Amino acid sequence: MLPLAVGFLLLTLFAAHAAAPIAAEIPVELDAAAQERGAAELAGHLQALHDPDGSLSQAQVSAPEMAERFAPLKANFNGGFTPHGAWWLRFDLQVQPGFAEEWWLRLGVPYVDYVDVWIPERAADGTVSLRHRALGGMRPVSQRDLDTPISVLRLEPLPEGGPHTVWIRVSGHRTLSLTGGVWRLDALASDLQRKTLEIAGVIGMVILMAVVTLLLGLSLPDRKFLWYSAYLATSAVLFACSENLIAVMLLPEQPQLAVRIHNVMMCLGLLTALLFVRSLLDMPTQFPRITRLFHGLIALTTLGLIIALAGRYDVIAPAINFTRLFTALLVIALCVVLVRRGQPSAWPNLIGYSVFGTVGAVHFAKNLDWLPFTAFTQYSYLIGMMVHLIAIFFGLGLRVRLRERQALADSLIAGARLEATVTERTTALNAEVLERQNTEAQLRVAMDEQRNFLAMVSHEFRTPLSIIGASAQMIVDERLPTRPEDVQREAGKIDRAAQRMNALVDTLLADEWLESSAMQIHARELDLCASLRQLIQRYARGSDRDITFECPPQGLSLFADPMLLNILLDNLLENAIKYSPANTAIELVAQRDGTDQLITVRDHGPGIPSADIGQIFERFYRSATVKRQPGIGLGLFMVRRIAEIHGGTVSAGNAAGGGALFTIRLPAAPQDEPR
Repeated sequence: MLPLAVGFLLLTLFAAHAAAPIAAEIPVELDAAAQERGAAELAGHLQALHDPDGSLSQAQVSAPEMAERFAPLKANFNGGFTPHGAWWLRFDLQVQPGFAEEWWLRLGVPYVDYVDVWIPERAADGTVSLRHRALGGMRPVSQRDLDTPISVLRLEPLPEGGPHTVWIRVSGHRTLSLTGGVWRLDALASDLQRKTLEIAGVIGMVILMAVVTLLLGLSLPDRKFLWYSAYLATSAVLFACSENLIAVMLLPEQPQLAVRIHNVMMCLGLLTALLFVRSLLDMPTQFPRITRLFHGLIALTTLGLIIALAGRYDVIAPAINFTRLFTALLVIALCVVLVRRGQPSAWPNLIGYSVFGTVGAVHFAKNLDWLPFTAFTQYSYLIGMMVHLIAIFFGLGLRVRLRERQALADSLIAGARLEATVTERTTALNAEVLERQNTEAQLRVAMDEQRNFLAMVSHEFRTPLSIIGASAQMIVDERLPTRPEDVQREAGKIDRAAQRMNALVDTLLADEWLESSAMQIHARELDLCASLRQLIQRYARGSDRDITFECPPQGLSLFADPMLLNILLDNLLENAIKYSPANTAIELVAQRDGTDQLITVRDHGPGIPSADIGQIFERFYRSATVKRQPGIGLGLFMVRRIAEIHGGTVSAGNAAGGGALFTIRLPAAPQDEPR
């Protein structure tokens, strides 16, 4: 029913617009009645001419043959978005004798960039001439007769009699609209004071609401208040820009900057509105599919913000207004869904966005000249915006109230269960004490096993130490020939033995560190392809194996601990070299799979026995088929542990063409905490 109501309202206003009588070419009368009222409005007295290329001058449009091209207006002027050309407006003044003094021309042109006015004035000799005045948003405020947000010009001295024609030219890249009247100074001052108080009151209320919601957002674990505070803040600044307060108070001599700030705030206000709605309606949870549409709107609005910063808001102005209206209508539909799901806090949101969507449609239609430019169509957006903001504020407060009630209910339920839980917990605590005693006994057994293990490992050091000692003795023994090739051979033996000892020590220390409760990793962003190439080059210098490597041309990024990653890759390559024939190649491949990076290592050896595949990653496990190979059964265990620390996995199997195949899957993005 809501779309029908909105459509009925628009049709009613459109019908009223269409049925409004076209005023005759009656001049604006400045007489006793106008003086008593304090003003004479221009509505019903304006005539308009569209200049498509903007080339006409005042002298040309005032020529007698151009008179028939001016069309009388039904009310005020609204040209909508007219980025090219200009509009010429004219009205006649009829000044009765004795009423030519203290009149001011007030022009409501909130978004017009350039306004040129030609006012008739009486010279000392009694002749009548035209005086040109330049106004508009792209011109300094100092060119106005009063430093106010509204363009005001003093009409003095006016020639009596008439009619005398006033010419107005409006142009620019924003909405072209004009309201106005000829006012007495006292009435004008009173009206400007009233309007200033209204603007200050609205902005002050919105800023106060923004501060309150910001404090609530900082004290409550709910980001909706923070987003709402940002939404309110941008709305306040946008309203201040729309009412020309920024231009008058802060940038009176920099109109271009003031207009650009206004255009940027139009885009920024829409962007914060989209982000707030996404949070307010819990869209990722409640509407996961529509969330993608919102992400697209957010991206397009961000692009529009960049275009506005570049000074080309005229290109995107209709799209920004349409997106704002479309968003409001979409949110109304989503709020209806939430109400049907039984969420009480969705009612204020539905009311707020329904009002906002209705007045937004009126404002949008006014900007496109589908509806007349009246006080209602001009300020309906502000009124609807205030109702919308208050309703959303009430909805957030209701949400907090419902959360407090739920918390109180949960507390009562928890209190009812506490007494029974105490008894159960006492029993569980006794069992926990017994379990801890058993754990301590197992720990003592484990420590004994560790000491036995270290004794076993020490045996592994004897062979390389013997090789080092024998080779060193042969080099220094003067009784033996010291040919360079013999020395080089023995030095090579010493180097390989030292490398084996160093590998054993690194393995033991790495295993102890990985199992330590105080373990800390130092992860950073790495170039995975570059790290793998360095590793292959190191192995190429110490081995005659052919190691092939594949990696995407654009490279791969990985967030990992460099030392742990080297230990993981070292163990995999050492394992492949150790358990495959000397004349076979090792294949190393890195690629991206979704949000993960995949690393596969394949050799062309005998492969892994099927009975061992499920156990090769266990600590100290060694297959019966490799007992003759040196090792202590920690390499693959450490590979799995390092992968798990980084939030990844490792798997083993046999390749289709033969040989063992190990696959490591590591997340490319950083993890919240190590496992």
